[in-house]
Amino acid sequence: MTLHYPDLFDSFTCTGSECKDNCCRTGWDIEIDEDTYNYYRSLDTELGKRLAAAIYEEEGCRYMSQPDGCPFMNEKGLCSVQLEYGEEHISEICREHPRFYEWFGDYKEAGIGLCCEEAARQLVAHERPVIFTEKQISEPADDLPFDEKFFREFKKLRDRLIEIAQDRGFSVTERLQIIELCTEDIQEAADSIDAERAKSIAGMLAIDGFRIELLSEAKKRAGDKREEYEALLRLMGEMEYINDSLKKEFSECRKELDEIMGYESSFDQLYATRQYELENLLVYYIYRYLLKAVRDGETEGRIKAAAAGVRGVRLLMIKRLKESGRLPSKEETAEIIKAYSQEIEYSPENMEKFW
Repeated sequence: MTLHYPDLFDSFTCTGSECKDNCCRTGWDIEIDEDTYNYYRSLDTELGKRLAAAIYEEEGCRYMSQPDGCPFMNEKGLCSVQLEYGEEHISEICREHPRFYEWFGDYKEAGIGLCCEEAARQLVAHERPVIFTEKQISEPADDLPFDEKFFREFKKLRDRLIEIAQDRGFSVTERLQIIELCTEDIQEAADSIDAERAKSIAGMLAIDGFRIELLSEAKKRAGDKREEYEALLRLMGEMEYINDSLKKEFSECRKELDEIMGYESSFDQLYATRQYELENLLVYYIYRYLLKAVRDGETEGRIKAAAAGVRGVRLLMIKRLKESGRLPSKEETAEIIKAYSQEIEYSPENMEKFW
């Protein structure tokens, strides 16, 4: 198996008890994999019996109920199961979170999800372009079907979009415009599973002059910016939220939109040297979601959702500038990105609306 991953993947380490937003305290019910479940049932200890008693089954899956946070987290915010039995005996999702994976035959991609404060912190701290690496691992190939020829060319096309996202000859908003203008052609290639067309689009996007032409065309076609923000904010108003704070922020954005937009030019000037933060966010969205289209053909919604995700975070940052008279700190930016990810990415219903 070939494993493909960003440099941020290897540098990530859970901060455990130091985390201010410990995922063990969120109240999520945690899926327990078969091996972990069988191990817990085999334990003839007080902790083992408590573990087995906390697990329930629903629609063929097993979960650990924890409405008030994990009952096995000790007073220091550490996992008593891991402390007593070792990391290999906590559930797979606890061990891997917030990592994510995608498989295509003997090719596998990995990354770090942004619902975690440490992952978001690392993302905004990463000043140079994200670098992707490959290595060989021992793992059986996935057997779900896909068109291998189209996969190879579509992956190259996806990687070309990542290159554009990292092209610092353009502002982040200009990179969004270039990428969005390609969506119709990319969707048509996916609809017909046309490897040659995907290859042709990737080849054109590699040409600097063509990117400049696309930007010029995008600016000619640009609609009313206020209407675009209003559409995004209406969408955010339709989402289901776990925590009301992000919902409240977007609601305030709708009420104060004209004032916030008045700070946009100032924001762009002050933020010029920190654009890599939103660049990394755009790269994350494209990397994490677009290759799924090899199997389901859905490219346009994912590309536009990536652009909308970056614009939504950027709008909240401009709002903070309006309120405080300064750019949000890196810590505040990471908090915005983390909250946005938790509420949107980690809700299947919200992601479906977003795409």
